[in-house]
Amino acid sequence: MLFADVPADHALAQEEIFGPVQVMIPFDDEADAIRIANGTEYGLVAGIWTENGSRQMRLARKLHCGQVFINNYGAGGGVELPFGGVGKSGHGREKGFEALYGFSRLKTVSIKHG
Repeated sequence: MLFADVPADHALAQEEIFGPVQVMIPFDDEADAIRIANGTEYGLVAGIWTENGSRQMRLARKLHCGQVFINNYGAGGGVELPFGGVGKSGHGREKGFEALYGFSRLKTVSIKHG
């Protein structure tokens, strides 16, 4: 189901909604789009559609989410690609080496000899 011209503060834009739902929110410029995208407590996955390579990476860095798809959108990839969100979308990562860090603890031991 497609919902167009949704206000950025509407529940459809502020909550994680799982299902066949797409929300379209109008924005004025790149900065406004980032403000709207980061204006929620959730941050699982984002999608960017643009042919401009520098814009792709600039936006991907600024988005507060666990995974970014550029010019595509779909499943989280194979077992080698870490998956997880930020904020109320979760913490930590599943899959890949990043997932192993949640089951281990780093310890530094410093010894002075002599």
